[in-house]
Formats: sequence, C-alpha cells, structure tokens
Amino acid sequence: MKKITIIALAILFLVMPVFAQGVGEKVKTDKLVIWSGAAEDEAAALVKKFNELHPGVDVSVIRAGSTELVNRLYSEQPRPEGDILLMIAKENMELSYEYLAPYKSVNHDKIDASVRDTADVPRFYGSSMPLQAIMVNTNLLKPSEYPKGWADLVDPRFKGEIILANPALSGSAYAQLYMMSKQFDDAYLKKLAANTVFTASSTAGPESVARGEYAVTVTGESNIGKYIGQGAPVTYVYPAEGTGARFDATAIIANGPNLENAKLFMD
Repeated sequence: MKKITIIALAILFLVMPVFAQGVGEKVKTDKLVIWSGAAEDEAAALVKKFNELHPGVDVSVIRAGSTELVNRLYSEQPRPEGDILLMIAKENMELSYEYLAPYKSVNHDKIDASVRDTADVPRFYGSSMPLQAIMVNTNLLKPSEYPKGWADLVDPRFKGEIILANPALSGSAYAQLYMMSKQFDDAYLKKLAANTVFTASSTAGPESVARGEYAVTVTGESNIGKYIGQGAPVTYVYPAEGTGARFDATAIIANGPNLENAKLFMD
C-alpha cells in the first residue's frame, strides 16, 4: 500500500506543473486557422498584411460559404479546429453567438457601433458592407431587357437565366433571401426558386455570369466591380425597390487552438 501511495504522489507531482501551466499561462503557438467566407483574393490580402506584422505565424485558410462554416462550428463543439471566422454574414454570426469568443479589439473605438456587436465586449466586428445588387451579363441581355428590380426576377422570361447561391449553404444568399422575404410574400419566393439555378458557392454566381453561362445573379456590388475591372461584359443594376443594408463580420472562435494569434489577427 505504501508503495502504491508513493507512486501515486510521484505521478501527481509530475502532472501538477502541466495543470498549472494550462491555468496560469497563455499558450503560445505559431499557427492560425482561418475559416473564411471571403473571396480568395480578399483573404489572401489580409493574410499577407497579417504576416508582414507577424511573420512567425503560419496561417491556414479554409474557404467555404458562411452557413457551411457555421454548421462546421456547431459540429466541432466543444473543441473546434478553427480560430477565426472571417467575413461571415452578420445573420450567421448572431445564430452562432454562443460559440464566439468575447474580445475587445485595440481598434474598437475606430469601428462604428452600427457595424459591430453591441455588447460591451463584442463577439464580432463588421469587416465589409456588401450592398446587394443585381449583376447582368451585357452580352446576353440588352439594356431594355435588364431586370429593374427584385420584382422582375420572377418574370418567366428569366427562367433558367438566373443563378443564385443556396441560402442553406451561403450566408450572403441567406441574407438576400431574408431581405426579399421582408418585401414579398411566399408566392414570390416560390416563383423565384422556379426561375433559378442554385449553386453551393456564393462566388460561383458572379463567375458564371461573367463567363456568360447565365444572364443574372445577385451579389455584393464589390464583386460586380471586380469583374468589370477585369473586362468582363457585366454591369450593375441597383433594384428599384432599394436594397438591404447589411454587413459581413469577423470573430474569434471560442475554444479554438490558437487564441493569442486569433487576437492578433482581430487587432
């Protein structure tokens, strides 16, 4: 019995420093895992800037739609493998609020209260405000044929000519659907669905319209501007009914593996 007690005490003394380190010290790592809803070039630009300031951090970016990333966040509880949710629809941030880490950035006061979490210690900050517009391929439609607003998207002449992201997978598409549901009834949404080809990715719609595979999509105005800058035959249509004011946000994932680096990225 005495021998067993001595062995048990020896083990306890060995593991106590490990427990003490976990409680009393910040764990430093050289990694950061970003779950990104941003376009690839946007995420790459942010990572490049971050690494200029923190060259010792190895950053991994996993890109998917907002809703897909939030579903992953749910499924990986209580120990998610990601550290940052980047440019995710605000609506999805609110749905996953309990899984986001409270953190007051050093730049808190520079960010307007209308585009951040309203808590004293916010769980997310706005990182882009993509006004939603209708994107049209100018080779496929004449100006007189452009949809003038949301109501025109259910016109039978556009059947099979519209491509939209699946709102079950894309946060921006979910926000678009929410915006339309505030202006129109269920009958409108059913007609829109009948006219539309759905894709898993929010970037696939603008890409397909720019290539001339479809005539119409709905996307953030910055996406349309990007393709215009690349010489694609596309243009903006700002809906006659108006468009929603919404923003995408960035947050630290609670219980992620690289908390200190996540804070540096948020700052």
